[in-house]
Amino acid sequence: MPEVLPLPVNRVSDVVIVGAGLCGLALARMLAARGLDVHVIEARSRLGGRVLTQHCEATGQPVDLGATWFWPETEPRMTALLTTLGLASHPQYDPGDALWLTDPNHGPQRRLEPGGVHAGARRIQGGAAKLVEALAAALPPDSVRQGVAVSALCDRGLFIELLLATGIVLRARQVVLALPPRLTCETLQFDPPLPIVVRDALKDVPTWMAAQAKAVTTFSHPFWRAADQSGNAFVRHAQAVLGEVFDACEADVGAGCDHAGTSHAALGGFVALSATRRENFRRGLPMLIDSQLAQLFGPQAQDGHLHLQDWAEEEWSCSAIDRAVPPGQSQADPFLRQPLWAGRLFLGGSETAAHGAGHMEGALESADRIAHVLFRHGAAAHHASARLALYPAQPAGESRAAAVNAFAVRVQALCGKAPEHYRWHLARPLPGQPADLPTQRALLATVDQVYSEALAYLDELLPALDAAASGAINGRHALTSILLLPFNGWNKGLLEAALGFNAASCALSGFAQDHQPDADALRVITLDLAGAWREFAWELNARLLASAGEAACLS
Repeated sequence: MPEVLPLPVNRVSDVVIVGAGLCGLALARMLAARGLDVHVIEARSRLGGRVLTQHCEATGQPVDLGATWFWPETEPRMTALLTTLGLASHPQYDPGDALWLTDPNHGPQRRLEPGGVHAGARRIQGGAAKLVEALAAALPPDSVRQGVAVSALCDRGLFIELLLATGIVLRARQVVLALPPRLTCETLQFDPPLPIVVRDALKDVPTWMAAQAKAVTTFSHPFWRAADQSGNAFVRHAQAVLGEVFDACEADVGAGCDHAGTSHAALGGFVALSATRRENFRRGLPMLIDSQLAQLFGPQAQDGHLHLQDWAEEEWSCSAIDRAVPPGQSQADPFLRQPLWAGRLFLGGSETAAHGAGHMEGALESADRIAHVLFRHGAAAHHASARLALYPAQPAGESRAAAVNAFAVRVQALCGKAPEHYRWHLARPLPGQPADLPTQRALLATVDQVYSEALAYLDELLPALDAAASGAINGRHALTSILLLPFNGWNKGLLEAALGFNAASCALSGFAQDHQPDADALRVITLDLAGAWREFAWELNARLLASAGEAACLS
């Protein structure tokens, strides 16, 4: 059982975060570092949410059964946070080939995979839980409570009351729900009720991995590497048990020689059976997985130790809707990124992110977004030191012109790489997610990535931009139009580049609305891009206004 920690029942906390996954812990770390009284409430008896690393007793190696990969090329927040925390990572083993099994009555065929199956993915050394542990270690010792669920929230005007399943009532000036949107809708009662449009938007967002299952089988050595196999495999027939398989070894396996005998190794995979079929085959599923691996990699694959995580059986991960409907793209309505209850209630979690939704990057992006909005809505009103930490002393003079120019140069670089990133997003949907509407999905992922990185760079430049020295007219900061200028015409150019690539792509020839989209499809895509632009421009302006306001308070 987790240690029972005291709860702030006799005072009003600055912020209570519901959910100790990656988003909740990263946000708590940022707010606590700025002097706020923050508490995290977690229903599970462990931290991490859908980050889950087990320890294999037979081989001594860590086994990631939840979130595993990040991509430095497109996920800068993960890269920066690992560097800050001093955590090492290693590349996903991927020499550029895979086995394909399309007929259950015949053996697999080996195919080359240009660029690799995992497109430059990396994994955290020692397992993804190392990141969770490092974030938790940075929090005050009495700030996290595990094993207690929140059942209801009531807006009292000056604060929010949270009713725990134990009957305890907590009070906080502001509350963050760092939960999958569908679970927020299904497990929490709200007084007053959330608007119907918000409830509908919560129900519409699929939960990453919620109805999926992941299997990792450990071995004493990587025998597939000795046979010059990558460990990558795809099984595409009606009787498939594992739909996708990958090498899950730690970085030190085969150090200096991929064929070396080592003390541990692993193959991971995503179970192809639906949640209902997994339940029906529960007893026989380990044998079916062993048989599938043996068909792919030979009889040695039946000598391993299976670790199986069925996320559909986790009540704090999988909602009833996720179990009942096919998986979909974890892309939330931008409305869910807006504060509720007059800036006292916020919706977080990876699924609400504008960039990286469903990834660990999305959890960090969501935490970063909420941290900025919390300060804008007054969470730091009682803490001058928190304002100082958010916006350090701002130099004046020529540094502003240099900062504006530096922002323009960074934007040009981001926009210049966008077509390449579009092609990356086009080819790499999330594991277990449908690949429909690839152009729309990839374009939104690309622009959201550019906007996310631009906002992160803006944060670095805010002291030099000296926002307090410029005024605002009708709520628009004087620097907003200047900083948005380098984006002029970019959306249109990116769309044209994407359509040009699609028209020449044989891979998209089966997607009529992507290979040669009609006017209606183009209108939908254009509206989506315009919506993403409006959200970005509003957020950039809001950060400038907040910087100006905080600087004025400190002067």
